[in-house]
This record gives sequence, structure tokens and C-alpha cells, in this order.
Amino acid sequence: MGFALVALATLSFTAVGYFAWTGHLGFAALGALLVAAVAYFLGRRKLDSKVRKPLDMISKIAFTVVGVMALLRHPIPVELVLEGPAPEGVKTVTKMVEGQEVLFQVVELPIYDAIAQYITQVDTTVFVTFAIVAMLVKFVGVISSAYAWNLLLRGQGVRYPFWSKIMTAFLIGRFIGTFLPSTLGLDGYTLYEAGRYSNQWPRVITSKALEKFIGVAGLFLGMVVTLPFGYQVLVDVIGAEKAPLLAAAIGGVAGSVCLVVIVGLVWPVFIVGIMNIFQKITGGIVGVIPPLKKISDKILGILKQFTDAVGAYKGQGKLLFTALFMKFVTHFTTASVYYFTALAIGVTTAKFWPITFGSTIQILATLLSPTIAGEGAREAFQALLLSEQLGGTAQAVLSGALGFIAAEAATMWGGAFLWTRKAGWRPKFAEVDGVQVDYAWIDDEDDGGFDADKIAQLREEGVASARKED
Repeated sequence: MGFALVALATLSFTAVGYFAWTGHLGFAALGALLVAAVAYFLGRRKLDSKVRKPLDMISKIAFTVVGVMALLRHPIPVELVLEGPAPEGVKTVTKMVEGQEVLFQVVELPIYDAIAQYITQVDTTVFVTFAIVAMLVKFVGVISSAYAWNLLLRGQGVRYPFWSKIMTAFLIGRFIGTFLPSTLGLDGYTLYEAGRYSNQWPRVITSKALEKFIGVAGLFLGMVVTLPFGYQVLVDVIGAEKAPLLAAAIGGVAGSVCLVVIVGLVWPVFIVGIMNIFQKITGGIVGVIPPLKKISDKILGILKQFTDAVGAYKGQGKLLFTALFMKFVTHFTTASVYYFTALAIGVTTAKFWPITFGSTIQILATLLSPTIAGEGAREAFQALLLSEQLGGTAQAVLSGALGFIAAEAATMWGGAFLWTRKAGWRPKFAEVDGVQVDYAWIDDEDDGGFDADKIAQLREEGVASARKED
């Protein structure tokens, strides 16, 4: 049975490799990846440990190769100069270049090919310089995010070495996330490692739940801060007449989210009061309009999860606000990366604040999109929001794609750390409430396998259990 499941995983992952090579990372690729992952982890459990070790090595090699291929083969539209009449059926666009009309052919090329085509049109030194700056800026954001996670774990009494454990887990998680929608890879792996080496699942789940709330607040805070300086982006997209209304809507929603989170961090009991009022108000309405009950219950559930998570950090306000600031830095630097990639491709008219503001909206949209690593959605939203600012759709798409490349290049080498996570690997230290753990619960023969049912059960019980334990 074990070999049959591994064979199924191999076939499914081969399909993922095919989709990555052809640049079609949609729902079909995601489904094939899910089948491959489930079949592999179920199958390997049924095999002898002597078979698992070489099998795991092969799987890591395959994952690394296909991950890099998926990154580089993702297609984006580019504009190539046409000499002579355009072939029939070919999409073209005419632009003014140095006072003359020039005909461009619009084609889709893999990212690496698109960059190679475009780099001949810009100064190589400028391209390399600003591409490196973009990578360094992104890496600052990654370090900030990892440090916030480190703080939240320490607030729960779980302490690991930052650079050799927390940071490397973040890099591995980002590498795995190349294949997955939103931040599933990063969140899943960092949660798994934190729980595996501490055996404190309720605590680390509480930390992860609060990290997600604070992370969202950090993104919206970046949106609020950059909105006044990037207002022109809204004018470019919907016109001067409608822009004030849209700006008010964005500011209202983003500001409200930030306010709720900040107030909740300071006075979680205040959020409980809001929950009670909301429940009373909606109590009569949902009786008349039943479908609203699901919406009401969902909102109350989110607020309860937030207050439970914050309650586990009672008296640690400084730690929580430091984590919030780190998440703000994370999202702000990620958004500003696209300014530097615009400079890299020769957009000399690029302005920092409008591009950074527009990119915060693009990041939110990308996080909510169901595509693998946001591929496709990122470039589409960047083109929608910043074509005017960047001098054309092609430049907006390419700067968005290059921003993704820069971000991945800054962390893709996290795959190397994945290779070091072999059976028997342990952090230099892992303390729970100041006491070094003995790792007695870890079975090296299982090589890091984890019980998904156990995690699901703990999630159902809720993070409130961590409060009782503390």
C-alpha cells in the first residue's frame, strides 16, 4: 500500500512539474499538488525507515527543481518591437518613442526570458544595482516578520534561537510557499516546526492565530500611512471625481481594521463588549433574515478568536506592539520593493509613494487570490493599478513579476535549509517556560511527520486552552 501511494504521489507531482514547465499554475496544478502531498505523507509512513531516507532525499530534490522551474517559467506579457507588418492574429500596440510611432508585438514569455528580452533595453548596471537593492529591502521585511513570530512565541513561553531556528524555518516556509496560495506554505511550516520541537501545540497555535491578526493590521496600517501620498493612483484608475469616495472607503476600512486590532491589543475586554452589543443588535435581525445569522456568527467567531489570542498575552503590551510594528515594516518593505524594480527596468519617472501605496493594494489582492504564490494575480493587479505610474502595462507587469523574482531570490535559498532538516536535527535550544525540553516525544524514525488530526483537534478546542494552561 505504501509503494502504491508513493507511486500516486509521483504521478501527481509529475503533473505539477508539467504545469510548472508550461506556466499553467492554476487550480489543476494546485489539485495535483494536494494529491501528491497527501499521498506521499500517507505512503511514506507505511514504508520501512531504510526506504524512507533515500525517498525523502529524492523528494526534496524534485521539490527544489520543480519549485525553481515554477518560479522562472511563469509567463508574463511583454512588448517586443516589430519590424515590418504585424503577422495576422498577433496582438499589437503602437507607442510613441522619441517622437515616432513604434509598433510593438505583445507576446507571453517565461519570466526569465521576458527579463532577458527587456534587459537589453536598459542599462545593465542600473538593472543589477536596483534588483539587488530590491532583494535586500525584501530581506529586511522577511527578518522583521520572522522577529515578530519569534516575539509572539516568547510571549507564550516558547523560546528558540532566532537565526538558526526561527529565521531558517521562515526561509523554508517561504520556499515551500512557492507552490501554495497566499501564505499557506509559510504559516503551515513555521507552525509545524514551532509545535514539533516544543510539543506545546495550544501555545504555538495561539501565537500563529494572533500573528495573522497582527499581520493583517500591519498591511492595512501600511495602506493608511501611504494613502495620502499615493492618492494619485486612485485618480489614475477611476478618475478625479470618484477618487475621493474610493479613498474614503479604503481609509475607512483599513483604518477600522487597524483601530480594532490596536484597541484589542490594549483593552481586549473592549472587544468583548463590542461582541455583546453586536450580538444583541443582530439577535432580532437574524430572526427575520436567517442568512444573516451565518455572517453574524462568522464575525463573532473571528472576534472571539482574536480576544482569546490576545488574552493569552495579558500584561505583554510592549511585546504585542513591537510585533505589530515589525509586521508593518514587513508589508511596507514588500510594497516598496516594486519601486526599486521599476527603477531596475528603467522607469526613471517612478515615484516612491504612489507605487508603494498601489502595491499595498496589490499585495492584499494577491493574498486573497487562490493562485499558486499569487502568480498571475500579482501582475494583473499591478497592471490595473500602476500602468499610468510606470508608463505602460508592460512596465507594470514586468516590475510586478520582477518584484516577485526579487522577493523569491532573497529567500529561495531557504530550500537549502530544508535539506538540513533530517532525522535527528534539533535546534540549539528549545525552552518552554525557561526549561530546556528533552524532545522525548519526537520519533526520528518518522523524520518529522506530524499528526494533522491532532492539530485539527487542537484548533477546534480553540486557543483559549493556552490561557488556562498559562
